[in-house]
Amino acid sequence: MPCCVCFSLGSTRFFKVARAKFEDGLLVVKVFAIHDPSLPLTTYEKQIEDIRSRLASAVNCLPFKAAILLDKAGFIIREYVKSSLYDRISTRPFLTPMQKKFISFQLLYALHQCHKVGVCHGDVKLENVMVTSWNWVLLTDFASFKPSFIPEDNPADYSYFFDTSRRRTCYIAPERFHSSARLGTDSVLFEEGTMKGDLTPSMDIFSAGCALIELYNEGQPPFDLSQLLSYRVGYYSPKKYLDNIEDDGIRDLLAHMIQKDPEKRSSAEVYLDEARGKIFPEFFYSFLQSYMLMFSVGQPTLTSDEKILR
Repeated sequence: MPCCVCFSLGSTRFFKVARAKFEDGLLVVKVFAIHDPSLPLTTYEKQIEDIRSRLASAVNCLPFKAAILLDKAGFIIREYVKSSLYDRISTRPFLTPMQKKFISFQLLYALHQCHKVGVCHGDVKLENVMVTSWNWVLLTDFASFKPSFIPEDNPADYSYFFDTSRRRTCYIAPERFHSSARLGTDSVLFEEGTMKGDLTPSMDIFSAGCALIELYNEGQPPFDLSQLLSYRVGYYSPKKYLDNIEDDGIRDLLAHMIQKDPEKRSSAEVYLDEARGKIFPEFFYSFLQSYMLMFSVGQPTLTSDEKILR
C-alpha cells in the first residue's frame, strides 16, 4: 500500500500517530513500537480484522481498515477525517441545539449498529467521534486492544491507555475499575495477570453519556479520573453539568445513561425507540438519517459541488 507520512498528529507512550497520503486519499496511521517480541500481537490483529468485517455495513462507524505487523512495529490504519466532535465544539459556526440533537442521535445510532453485531467500542469520547462538514457522525478508533478492566488505585494504566489527549477527562464506566489485588499484580496490556473479561454495551452507553454531557456543556467535562472514582463510591455527583442542559428530555436521557449500576442503563436501541418523536424529532428517523447517508456513501460518490447543490 504505497503511502508517505506527511504530518504527525501527535504521540503518546502507547502510540505514535501520523496522517499519511495514499493514492485514494488521506489516512490515519497509528504506530505501536514492539519492544517485547513475545507479545501476542497476532491476536489483536485478528480482532481488528474481525471488527472491520462485522462493521462493514455500519454507516456511522469507522473501524480500522488494516492492521500490519512487522518485526519492530505494528501499524493500524483508518481513513482520515479532519474534525473530531471535540474540535467541532469550539469551531465556528457553533453548533445549534438541533445540530447537537442530531449528533446525539447519530452517536446512539452508531452504538446500536456496532452492538447489534457484537462489537463494543471500549473508549467512547469526543476525540473518537468524528464529524464531517455536513455533521455526519463517525464513531472511530475502536479500542479492542485496550484492557477491559483497569486498577482503581494506580492511575498509570489509565494514563497510558486512555488519556491520549492529556486532558485528564475520564469516561470509563465505573464497573471497569477494580483493585490491583483483584486484577493481579500487573495489569499492563498483554500480561497474563490481567483480569479477564469482555466489554459490554452498557460500558459504552456510560461513556457516550459522558461525552454528550460534555457536548451540551460546551466542552466542560463532567469527570476527570479522581472525580469518576469518587462518583463510583458515591462521593461525587455530576449534577451541575446535567443542570446546565436546558432541554429536559436530553437531560433525563443523559442522566439515565450515566447511572452507576450498569443493569439500570438501557441499550442504544431502547434509548432510540423511547426518544422517537419525544426527545429526537420524527424526521431524524424517517428522513434525515437516510438522506444524509447519501453524502457519505453515495454511489457514485458525490462531488463537493453536488453536495452543496443538494
